[in-house]
Amino acid sequence: MPVDDAGEPLAFVIDGQPRRGKALFDAIEGVVQRACRKGAAGVAEADRDLVFYLWTGPLSPCFGKDRMATFETYFVADRATHEETKNPYFKLIHDPAFCARMLAEFGVDPAAGFLVNGHVPVRLEAGETPIKRSGRAITIDGAFAAAYGDKGFSLVLDAQRIYLAQHHHFESAEAAVTRHADIVPTVSDVAVHDRLRTVGDTETGDQIRDEIAVLEELVRAFEANLIRERT
Repeated sequence: MPVDDAGEPLAFVIDGQPRRGKALFDAIEGVVQRACRKGAAGVAEADRDLVFYLWTGPLSPCFGKDRMATFETYFVADRATHEETKNPYFKLIHDPAFCARMLAEFGVDPAAGFLVNGHVPVRLEAGETPIKRSGRAITIDGAFAAAYGDKGFSLVLDAQRIYLAQHHHFESAEAAVTRHADIVPTVSDVAVHDRLRTVGDTETGDQIRDEIAVLEELVRAFEANLIRERT
């Protein structure tokens, strides 16, 4: 979520209207879907620009930094040019109150939900951990990049619990075949449910319940129509 230093969501103009918070995500989703339906030949220029902006734009929820310094990292020796400044969001997710506000913005119970950000390497050697001090925010990256310690994390959700799997160094495909040197993750629980979660606890469950309600309404209307015809 792009925010200012005080944790207030920043506005970004989409379709001529400033959008912030959940409304920003909804508007971006609408533009991306619209662009995909139109295809490369028929997409509007503004929609195409937004899709490209999402990759490296400072106010893009998909990026979260002031710029991408990949070119400088590869081709410029001066390390000062490699600096990429993250949005204040990544400092504020250590604050329980901020996390509660963000979760509530998306209609999630602040006492049970989590803010989860992928593609955010966890620098263990610098004292970072996937679960932030707030206890309500998690950052993960499953890659094995040497720059980030050649290890990564996956967040797994199943019916019984939510847990983190920490992956370790991958030696080589040859070692995995000849010496069975498989990567065995270290697993740690984030939350254990008091009962098994089902489809009914998900957004898909809400959709199914809505469909059932519509069908039940149709049945009632059909029955009422039969009664009128018989009388």
